[in-house]
Amino acid sequence: MNDWQIARAAQLLEAEFGPDWRTVAGMLGTEGLRKRVGKELTSFLAFPDRGDGGDNRWRGNCSPEVVASILKYVLDCKQYEGKDTSRFTLLDPMSGSGTSKAAADRFQVRSLLYDLNPAPAFGRGNWNALRDDVEDSADLIFFHPPYHSMIVYSGNVWGNAPHPDDLSRCASYEEFLDKLNYCIRKFFLALRKDGRLAVLVGDIRMNGRFYSMQNDLMRMGDFESFLVKGQFNCTSDTRRYRKPFIPIVTEYLLLLKKADALLVPFSVRQTGAFSVSDTDLNILTWHHLIRMTMESAGGTLSLSELYLRLGTHPKAQANPHYEARIRATIYEHPEEYVFVAKGCYQLSYQVT
Repeated sequence: MNDWQIARAAQLLEAEFGPDWRTVAGMLGTEGLRKRVGKELTSFLAFPDRGDGGDNRWRGNCSPEVVASILKYVLDCKQYEGKDTSRFTLLDPMSGSGTSKAAADRFQVRSLLYDLNPAPAFGRGNWNALRDDVEDSADLIFFHPPYHSMIVYSGNVWGNAPHPDDLSRCASYEEFLDKLNYCIRKFFLALRKDGRLAVLVGDIRMNGRFYSMQNDLMRMGDFESFLVKGQFNCTSDTRRYRKPFIPIVTEYLLLLKKADALLVPFSVRQTGAFSVSDTDLNILTWHHLIRMTMESAGGTLSLSELYLRLGTHPKAQANPHYEARIRATIYEHPEEYVFVAKGCYQLSYQVT
């Protein structure tokens, strides 16, 4: 379909449905992914029509349809397994405008809502996820934390002053992630056996750097599913940016199941760094090493400078003829190393 056909389709939809045409188009465009094999919940969530429940004026709130979809899935699982759901409990420890209550009321299940806000729309206020115990147990805990400092809550969305334990006021992403993982551990332990912890998070970009919360957060229990959720009607949609970047249009829901009452599997992402300049690996070739060394020097080096820079490298220490190996590698890759003067070469591409 070309641009003219898309524009024409938009005109027809707007003429037929008025201001709601975008929602109609969004529902049509995602129908094939949202429903498969007779199931109304797939690994792709999209709700162009937010639905009723909570307060859409509350910044950062999610659609009640997200909570309802997960809630229905967990209820269906328990009913399929022949388990009693009369005391089923949904807990939301950062309940915001009360979206989870709307979903629970729809399915006539008990809901418990906590929030750091002293005066929340529903439930228990002034509950501190970092300091207070979870006194209740639940079959489903829906956890939708702040996305670091993308939206600052205490002293901004609610209250007159910043709260020291507000996750949206962490001084760094590292501090935020540490506190987020603490909350995940606490909430997972509050689950009943066969309960689920649903964590809805998004990627963020700050000061030109990309952070992926779903990639960084701790996994506990059985990692039952990973759902991608489309974002609609974001405040940034109307802005225009000169710098090239990839707009973030998705969120992610991780569904973690507590299959055993006492045994809790977990995984934590570990990060590190190593320098190629003093590390040898089976996959590191002389070509890689020479090319990266030249990149680090701006793209141009003489043979004598290469000998000096690489003479102490483990590859050179293991090869008494490393200088000849450097020369041979350069000769073997004329498309990468360009002769510029006697004994001097530069990379064939620009290095900044």
